[in-house]
Amino acid sequence: MTVPKMPPPTDPVERQLAAYNAQDLASFCDCYHDDVIVEDGYGNCLSQGMKPFRANYEALFARFPGNHARLVSRIRIGPWVIDEEEVSGRGGDPLRVVAQYRLHEGRIASVRFLDQDD
Repeated sequence: MTVPKMPPPTDPVERQLAAYNAQDLASFCDCYHDDVIVEDGYGNCLSQGMKPFRANYEALFARFPGNHARLVSRIRIGPWVIDEEEVSGRGGDPLRVVAQYRLHEGRIASVRFLDQDD
């Protein structure tokens, strides 16, 4: 049986999850390209560029200081990483979310979020 290799510590998806859970906005944003694109599950653009991305997460971290994402599973293929996460700390039941990341030049170029309400 072959044991899968662990991602290197420089892996931007792993780093962004740790920074998200620590609510470390600077480290979180550093994992993403300056022209990052965020989409919903249908491909609708929710934001483009670092300025709105940073503002959205700054507001999220302020609103939900107990926010936490638990990694349930991860799939990697080429430049794609797909995480299934359980997000808690926003009041109510935990949310089940799937995040599809596209990596480019060592950073996250785009992310698409699929959630149970889509």
